[in-house]
Parts: sequence; structure tokens; C-alpha cells
Amino acid sequence: MFPLKDYKYEIPINDALGAFGVIRKHDMHTGIDLYCNKGDEVFSIEDGEVIAIEWFTGIPVDMPWWNDTQAIAIKGKSGVINYGEVIAIDTLKVGDKIKEGQLLGRVTPVLKEDKGKVPSTSMLHLELYTEYNGEWLIWNLNTPQPANLLNPTKLLQSLL
Repeated sequence: MFPLKDYKYEIPINDALGAFGVIRKHDMHTGIDLYCNKGDEVFSIEDGEVIAIEWFTGIPVDMPWWNDTQAIAIKGKSGVINYGEVIAIDTLKVGDKIKEGQLLGRVTPVLKEDKGKVPSTSMLHLELYTEYNGEWLIWNLNTPQPANLLNPTKLLQSLL
């Protein structure tokens, strides 16, 4: 199941803003941004287990230039999927067994202001890992792709 219902944009690829591996000002993009509306529901792509619910951006993680958002990590058959830039539903807890299509949370705006460069200030930032070791990766400029970071593009394309 695709993580957003009624998704109306194309999945960003190659050098499109929000695509996996795109060069940004300070780093390489570690996921794919699926632009959507504030409050859009986020659903699990596949069965799995919640292994982390953490702050992802904003003041709690020393990124005050972004709004406060969370990340939900679910380990399943594809690896560990990070559903970032969301707020988890109140009942979701680490250790929960998740079914494909289960509601995980809602998208919350990550960008503090609209600079006119993206379709929306709200997006689901989705990452894919072979494993999660307790911290989200930063992919530094001019360095190889981290070994446990996977490109989620084909996984998302297969779900549309």
C-alpha cells in the first residue's frame, strides 16, 4: 500500500527536488519527499514492527530552522522504513506489530516558510535502511552512500 491516500504528485527522481541522493546545500538527501497536505494520514507500506518513534526535525534535535516533526521506524520485509516529518498517532508505541495499511500518523509541516521552491511545506520524508542503529544518517557531501541506506524509489514506484 502506498503510504499516502490520493497521492497527486510524481515521485521525485534523478535530480528533482526531494529525490533520493539529490545534492543539497550541506548534504545529500537520504530519502524521498512525498509532497502532500498538512494533516494527511500516513499508512504503513507493509507489515512490520515499530522499532522507534523519535523527534526527527526541529528544536528537540537542534534543527531550529525546521518545525518539530517525528520519525516512525518500522522494520519489515523491505528493511527499516523511516516515515519522517510526521506526528505519530497517540496510540502507536515502540514494539507494536503493524499491518500493511495501518494508520501511523499525520504529516505535519516541516518547512517554517514557503519559499516557493516546493509544491507544499508539508511532505512525508521516507527513508529505507537495511538496519537502524539508533540514529538517522546524514549523508555528507562528496562521500559514498552509507552502506545501510537504501534508495526507496523502486519500492514506492511499485506501490502506485
